[in-house]
Amino acid sequence: MTFPLLSDPDYEVIERFGILNTLIDPDDHPWYGIPFPGTYVIDGDGVITAKFFENNLFLRANSDQLLRAALGEEIELEPLPERPTEVIVDVTVDADEIGVGVLHDMVIRFAVPEGLHLYGEPVPEGMVATSVAFDEDEGLVVRPAVLPATAEHTLAGTGEVLHIFEGDVTIRVPITHNGRSIRWRDDGSTFIAVGGTVRWQACDDDVCHLPQTYRFDLEIEARPVNMFERERAEDSERMDFRTHFLKMHSRREA
Repeated sequence: MTFPLLSDPDYEVIERFGILNTLIDPDDHPWYGIPFPGTYVIDGDGVITAKFFENNLFLRANSDQLLRAALGEEIELEPLPERPTEVIVDVTVDADEIGVGVLHDMVIRFAVPEGLHLYGEPVPEGMVATSVAFDEDEGLVVRPAVLPATAEHTLAGTGEVLHIFEGDVTIRVPITHNGRSIRWRDDGSTFIAVGGTVRWQACDDDVCHLPQTYRFDLEIEARPVNMFERERAEDSERMDFRTHFLKMHSRREA
């Protein structure tokens, strides 16, 4: 038994857009031919201005992200010191509350003193690139970090070319949760705890300072989990795309 897509039964348009879901086996899976789940943002002239795609059915952009993309706006953040004497790090989340599978940006900002820069990947052995690492947590879902563009920098004396972040640096890491790590307070409210470390090394044109580490621990409100979300969270495959489509298929045939 197959389930053709009503709008694109031969998935020709899906293939032209380059969004055919390649995680589904074309030989024996009834859902082969569907696209990766996602959203396009289109302006009044029909031009795609932003896109949000995932390889997991249960991850999705939040409404604020879509609205900002449509309006061309950035997240409003408190200003950092304009001329700090040392690198200052600030870690926030663009949400007061995170629902299961709804992606929000964790924003890591570096206020960098004038004359210094931070390094991006790759770096020579013994030097530290700017990075973010999260504590192990089976309930936390972390997507790849979005980093600003780097500029080339030639080391004096060696002529080696490295990649640096110039000026203040903002890194965005999309995160959400699958319901497994929700905690309850005495008043019945729910939250997730997100912890980790940020590492960097600040250098000027001649000298590099010692690598630095900043520890962050955030407590983020989490929406209560409904029965369907709890089923997903408790699934042994941890929100696995193929597993859940097979569940959907078996329910249709029941």
